Amino acid sequence: MTSSGAAMSTMVKSTMAIGKRRSRRKLSKALKPSLSIAYLAKWFRVLSNIGAGVGIIATGIIVLLLLYQGMFQSTNLTPQFQSTWDHLDQSSCMLDAAGFASCGAAAVAVTGPVAWTSIGEQLAQDLALLPSSPALFVTTCVTGDVDSDSWVAIVFVVAPTSFPACSPTTVQVIVGMSVLETVATDAFPQGAFLLSTLSDAKPLGRVHFKTTQGSVVTAANSTVKTLVAPHGARTPTTFDQANYVTTLNSLNRFYLMQVWIVVYFVAIDDPSSVGDPGYSVLKTSGLATTVGWRNSHQVNNYPELLAFQIFICFVSLGLLANDGVITLEGLSGLLKNKPVLTYDIMASFERRKLILVSVVGTFLFSPLYADVIRYTYNINGFHYWSLTMMMLGLMVGLSWIAILACLQYVPIPSSWRHRPLRYNAPIFIYTNSLLFVVYEAAQTRGATENDNFWNEGVSVLNLVIQGRNRTAGAYDQSYGTMPVIYLLIPDLLASLVVAWTLSIIAHRVSHGAFFIDTAWTSQNGFMNQLSSPQWVTCLNLDKHNTIAIGTKLYCKPSTMVLMGYCAVHDDTKYALPKDVHLNFSSRESSATESTTGKSDHVSSAPKLVLVNGKIAVQPHLQPQLPKSAHDAVHYQVLSIYMLVPALVPWLRRWCPPRVFGVIHQNRFDLTKSTTTLEPSHPYIYSRGDCCG
Repeated sequence: MTSSGAAMSTMVKSTMAIGKRRSRRKLSKALKPSLSIAYLAKWFRVLSNIGAGVGIIATGIIVLLLLYQGMFQSTNLTPQFQSTWDHLDQSSCMLDAAGFASCGAAAVAVTGPVAWTSIGEQLAQDLALLPSSPALFVTTCVTGDVDSDSWVAIVFVVAPTSFPACSPTTVQVIVGMSVLETVATDAFPQGAFLLSTLSDAKPLGRVHFKTTQGSVVTAANSTVKTLVAPHGARTPTTFDQANYVTTLNSLNRFYLMQVWIVVYFVAIDDPSSVGDPGYSVLKTSGLATTVGWRNSHQVNNYPELLAFQIFICFVSLGLLANDGVITLEGLSGLLKNKPVLTYDIMASFERRKLILVSVVGTFLFSPLYADVIRYTYNINGFHYWSLTMMMLGLMVGLSWIAILACLQYVPIPSSWRHRPLRYNAPIFIYTNSLLFVVYEAAQTRGATENDNFWNEGVSVLNLVIQGRNRTAGAYDQSYGTMPVIYLLIPDLLASLVVAWTLSIIAHRVSHGAFFIDTAWTSQNGFMNQLSSPQWVTCLNLDKHNTIAIGTKLYCKPSTMVLMGYCAVHDDTKYALPKDVHLNFSSRESSATESTTGKSDHVSSAPKLVLVNGKIAVQPHLQPQLPKSAHDAVHYQVLSIYMLVPALVPWLRRWCPPRVFGVIHQNRFDLTKSTTTLEPSHPYIYSRGDCCG
C-alpha cells in the first residue's frame, strides 16, 4: 500500500471514529429526556390514570381489611380491671337479708331512696342472704371518670368481714359483685335501673366469647339480672340483657346499623395480665373476676351490601381496563423515550357517565364505613379512620363532577355559548381528598366523634354521682344516633369549595385564562358529532389544544380519548412497521409530542464519500413509510368501552364492537349505526391520527 493510500485509510478511520463518537453523543442526548413542563405533565397524567385503577383496587382491599376487622358485625369484650375504679365517698353500706342496713347519703342519692331500697332488697336476694346470715360489707365503686360528664356505672363489691377496696393492692376475698346501670326498653321507655349480680352462693357457670380480633374471653354465665323501676318495682330479665342500644341510619333503614352493650363478669384466667397486684376472688368458687362490657354491632342485610360492593369494584375495574390499555401503552412509550398519547382519565369522567356512576358507586358506602370505624375507633384507630375519610372525600369530589356534568343539559344563553369555565379535574380530586383528610386529622376528629358517639343520645334516666347527673345507658329509644356523615358535611363542603377554586386557578395559571374557546368543535367533523360542554368543564377543548393547518383545526387523538373514543386498525390489512408512529400524515400533523421536547432524530453513523478528491460525509436521509401505505390505513373509531372487546378475539366474536366512525387521511367519516368490527379479523390498538 502506498503512503498516500495509508494516509487515506487512516483519515477514513479517524473520520469514522469521530462520526461514531458524535453519533453516540447525539444518541445519548436524544435518549435523555429534558425535564420540561410538557414532559412532566405526561408523567403526571400517566401516573394519575394508574392511580385511578389502583384506587379502585385499594378500595376493594380496604373493604376486605375492614371486613376482617368486623365491618358488618363485630364483638369485642374488654375487661375493666379494678385499678381503673374509683371509690364513691360516703357510700359504704351494710347488707343483710332485708337489704341495705346503713348507707351514706351519697349512695342513696345515686338512684333516690325508693329505688335504692328496692336495689338493696334485690341484692340481698341475689346473694341468698337469710335472716340468720351475718351482715355483709358493701363498697360502692364507680367505673368511669368521676369528675367528667362521661358514661359511668356503679359496682358493688361485697365482702364477708370488712369493706373491700375498689382498687385493691393485694388479692381480696369477696362473696359477690354487682353492677348498677340504667336501661330503656319497650316496657320501660322512660328508663329503669339494671342490676347485674354475680353471687358466690350460686353454682358457677362459664361462657366463652370469641372477639372479632380472635381472642377468647371467659365470663360467668350465672349472672342474675333484674330491672328495677324508679318507683321500686322489680322485673327479672335475661342474662344477655343489654343496657345500651342504639341504631344508625347511615345509608337507609334497609342497611340499619345496630349497636348494643352487655355487661359481664369476666374471669381473670391469667392474674399476671391484670398489670396490678390487686384483684378480687370469690370465696367459694375461687374465681378471680372483674367486670367487662361486650360491645357488639351488626349491619342489617349486610350480605347484599357486601355483594354489591364486590360487584361494583369489578365493574369499575372492568370499565377502567380499557383505559389501562392506553395508559400502559403511554407508560411504555415514556420509558422508551418515544412519542406517547396521554390524557387525564378523571377529566374524561365528565363524558363517560357510566364509569363515573360506577366509580361513585364504589365509594357509595363510605358513610357506613365511617360510622363503623367511629364506633370501633379505640380498636381500629387512626389509620382506618383516615382511609374512610379519604373514601368520603373521593365520593364527594366525584359526585361534584357528576353534578357539573349534568349542568351541561341546562340551556345556556347564546352569548355565553362555547365559552365554558374550565377546571383541572385531577388537581380538584386529589386536593379535595387530601385537604379533607388533613383537616380531620388536625382536629383529631376520629377520637372526638368516638367520644361523642357514647354521649349523643337523650338520656331518660341518670345516675347521680356527687350531685351530678351522669348517663349510664338509658337513652330515648325513639331517636337513633346521628350518622357521622351529617356531622362532617360542613368540613366536606369547605374542602370541596377550596379544592374546586384551586383547580380553576390552576387552569388559569397554566393556560392564561379562566374560560376556553370551543367554537371550533362545531366545524370539526368528529367533534361536531358530539355534544360540547357549555357551562363548566374539565375537558381541555380549547382551540389552542388542536392541530392548526391553514385555517382548519384538527382534533388530536388525545382529545378523542378524552371524549370517550379510541382507535384500532386491522392488523392484517395494515401491517405497519413496529418502529413507525401511527400519527403521521401528508399534512405533517401530529397528535403526540416527543418526550424530549425536541424534534431531533437519532442518526446512524455517517456515510463517507469521495468528492473531488476530498472525503465528505453524505447527508443522512430519514427513512419514511411509503405514502401509499399510510394512505391505505383506515382507523376504526370505537367507544373506549369497546377497546378491550375489540382486542380480545372471543369477546370480539361474542359481541362485535360497534364502529362509530372511520379516520382516513385525517378525515373523519361517521358510519352507520349497524357497522361493527369484523369478528374474524385481528385488531390492534392505535393512537390513531388527528382528524378534521
